[in-house]
Amino acid sequence: MRDYVAEFQKKVDEINADCQTINIINAGIMNHGKSSLFNSLIGAEVFKEGDVRVTTTIQREKWLGNAYLIDTPGLAAEDTDDTVAYEAYRRANMIVFVHTVKVGEMHENELNAVNKIKALFNDDNFFCKHFCLVLTFKESDSDESISSIRDKTLEDIRQHCGISDFQIFIVSNSRYKKGMTENKRGLVEKSGVSELREFLTGNFETWNGENKYFRGMRIGNEKKDFISQLEQERKEVGQEISNKTDKVKKRQTEFLRKLETAVSQYNEDQSRYNQAQSQLESMKAHLADLRRR
Repeated sequence: MRDYVAEFQKKVDEINADCQTINIINAGIMNHGKSSLFNSLIGAEVFKEGDVRVTTTIQREKWLGNAYLIDTPGLAAEDTDDTVAYEAYRRANMIVFVHTVKVGEMHENELNAVNKIKALFNDDNFFCKHFCLVLTFKESDSDESISSIRDKTLEDIRQHCGISDFQIFIVSNSRYKKGMTENKRGLVEKSGVSELREFLTGNFETWNGENKYFRGMRIGNEKKDFISQLEQERKEVGQEISNKTDKVKKRQTEFLRKLETAVSQYNEDQSRYNQAQSQLESMKAHLADLRRR
């Protein structure tokens, strides 16, 4: 049987350690620019980038002060990736959900992912304060297209997820990198990275103050999970006991049936024996009488 007490204590220790830091965690579908965005924020190529699945585990890098950027696997690439990613989201002070304009509006699996992440928080309003949407674009994307996708995405999230009061940023990682490489401040400023960086760093003080609340919320969620797991195990053990009890009852019923049959047979045999014994005694008496005659 699992040692639930030890497992829960381990989770509490992890939560206590996490609540000493600020965890900014990206989310979204594979190849939407999550890692590139964090490289732009941190100002160095520390997170793996690629057109194929390259991020399969959590990568945590120190950013500013006690703040860390946490890169997660792309959702819906592999089941194991989703498991790793959702486990990381539980630790977030801020979820940065990344969607690339080049694929058009958000797909249903992305909207479902937003709902699943939202469920990790206790309150929709609280979630909105710790969730932001980043639409990434390239130079070939027109302003009209970006604006149209932005409006459609916000409406889809409102209808599908029931939320609207969150921050949204339009960011071009390619424009930012080109501006930094060629020392063109105009490109850097038009990339949208600075606005996102200012928003995040501007919330550090608030998030540090909220960590005590986060600690209670996360421990409460872990407690619910462990209670649910214990209840499931209780049901499974109860079912196993019930199955074994049914087998014992069947064996007991079969044994009693055989016992009753044996007893009935014994009684019949005993009755025949008594009759034969009586006849024998009668014949012996008759034989003795004949001998006397």
